[in-house]
Amino acid sequence: MAEAPDQPEPVLDHERHLRYWKMCLQSPLPRHYLSNEGNRMALAYFIINAISILTPPPAAASPMGGEQQQQQQQQEQQSASQRKPPLIPPEDRRRLRGWVLSHQQPGGGFAGTSSLVFPLQAPYEQWERETGAREAEGAGLANLPATMFALQLLALLADEDDPAGAFRGMDRVQTLRWLRRLQRADGSFGEVVKLLPGHGWFIGGGYDMRYCYLAAAIRWMLRGDVKEGEPGWVEDIDTRGLANYILNSQTYDGGFAGSSQEEPHAGYAYCAIAALSLLDRPLENSTASHPSQTLHSGIRDMPGLIHWLVSRQFAYLEPNYNSDNTDNNNIEEGEEEEEANFLLPARLSDLSLSHNLRHVACNGRCNKVADSCYTWWVGAALANLGRGDLLDWPALRRFLLDKMAHRVGGFGKHPGDPPDVYHGCFGLAVLAVMGEPGLNRLDGALAVPVGTVKIIELARAALVESAREEGAKLGGRAVEMGIAMRGAKPAWLIEAGG
Repeated sequence: MAEAPDQPEPVLDHERHLRYWKMCLQSPLPRHYLSNEGNRMALAYFIINAISILTPPPAAASPMGGEQQQQQQQQEQQSASQRKPPLIPPEDRRRLRGWVLSHQQPGGGFAGTSSLVFPLQAPYEQWERETGAREAEGAGLANLPATMFALQLLALLADEDDPAGAFRGMDRVQTLRWLRRLQRADGSFGEVVKLLPGHGWFIGGGYDMRYCYLAAAIRWMLRGDVKEGEPGWVEDIDTRGLANYILNSQTYDGGFAGSSQEEPHAGYAYCAIAALSLLDRPLENSTASHPSQTLHSGIRDMPGLIHWLVSRQFAYLEPNYNSDNTDNNNIEEGEEEEEANFLLPARLSDLSLSHNLRHVACNGRCNKVADSCYTWWVGAALANLGRGDLLDWPALRRFLLDKMAHRVGGFGKHPGDPPDVYHGCFGLAVLAVMGEPGLNRLDGALAVPVGTVKIIELARAALVESAREEGAKLGGRAVEMGIAMRGAKPAWLIEAGG
C-alpha cells in the first residue's frame, strides 16, 4: 500500500463543535428528527453527553510550595474572571433534570418521550405498584433504552455541589422490579413489558443484544450491595442466564449477533463485551482497571472475537463521482447508491493494513462501507478488551477529523453528510476513549465521562442509604405501634434491653 503523504495532523476544533452542540441544545432540531419523536430521551443524552465530553473540568493542582501555590491561586482567580459561563447554567440543569424525572413511570422505568408521560393530575391511586394489576387506562409505557438514557442524563446533569443527589426523585426499587420483569426465560431481555389481563406479563421487543447491554448497565447503576431482608432489597435478575445468553450468541467467525446463527455486527459485539464486563464490575472505584472474570474467561473464542473486530478496519478510498459504472435507471427514487469505499486485495493473503495509510475507516459488518459511528463501536469494544493498541488509531483519527467532521461542527454518518446528534456524539466518544487531548476521559462500558461514573456511584450509594434509613424509621414505628396496641413491651424487646 502507498505511504501516506507528509501532511500535518488534523486538529479537533473544540469551539466549532461546542457551537454546534449549543445550537442543538438551545434551538429546535431540524425536521428530519421528527421521526425520532419517541426517542427524545436518547436525543437529549447525545447532546448533553457530547457537551460533557467537550468540557472537561479544570486540572487538579499538583503539590507545590507556598510561593508557587500563591502564584497558582492568583492565576486561577485571573482565569476564573475571564472564564466563559457554563454552556448549561445551573438553572437549566435543574430544569432539564425536572424534564427527565417527569418521564418516570409509576410501574418503574422511564418513557422516551413526553407523549407517553402520565398526566400529572391523573387519578393513579388505584395503581398497584408491585403487580401492576390495576394499571390506569391509557398509561404510558417505560422502555429499556429510555431508562438507561434517563439515568445517564440525571448523572450528567447532577448539581456540582450535590453529586450524591443525582438520582434523587427516581424510584430505584420500582425500576429494579420492572427490570426483572423484562427478562425472558432464556436470559435475554425485551424492551417493554405489559400486563395482559388473564395472560400475565407480555415482554415486547425483539431478541436484541442491545437490550442485554442496557439491562446490565441499569442493574449496575441502581442495584448496589443491598442484601436480602434489608430495606430496599429487590430480587436480582438472572445474571447467569443473561451471561449464558450473550456468550451463546458468538458466531462461527468470532463476532457477536442476536444469536449464533445470525450475521455478526460491531454494535452487537460492543454490547456483548460491555454487558459481560458490567455483570461483575465493582460498585466503587469502578473506573480503575479491574479484571472481569465473566468477560475474559467466559467468551469461547476470544482470539476470534479480537480478529473479527480488528478486521473491521479498512483502507478508505475516496468516492469516484465520475464513475461510468453507475446506472441511475436502476436506483429507485429515495435510495442512494452505496459505492464501495474499501480496498479489496487481489489475493486474500494480501489482506493487511499498513501503518502508513492516511485514512482508515471501520464498518459494522463484512463488505460494508465506512460509517463514523463504527469507529466507536469497534474502537470502544477493543478498548474494553484492553486491546485498543490493535487499532490503527492515527489513521482512524485522521478519517474522523478529515472526512467526517463537518464545517459547522459535529460529525456526519458518511463522508460529506450533514452532522447529526447520534454520529456527532459517538464521533467525540471514540476520540475521548482513545485519549484525545482536551476531552473528558470516557468510560468505555457506560459511554459517559469517567467523572460522571463516579457521580453514579455516589448517587446509587445515596439511594441505598436512604432506603436503609427509611426502613429503620418504619421499623421503629412498627415497634412503637405494637407497644401502644398491646400496652406492654414484648419479651424479645425486654431481652434485647429495650
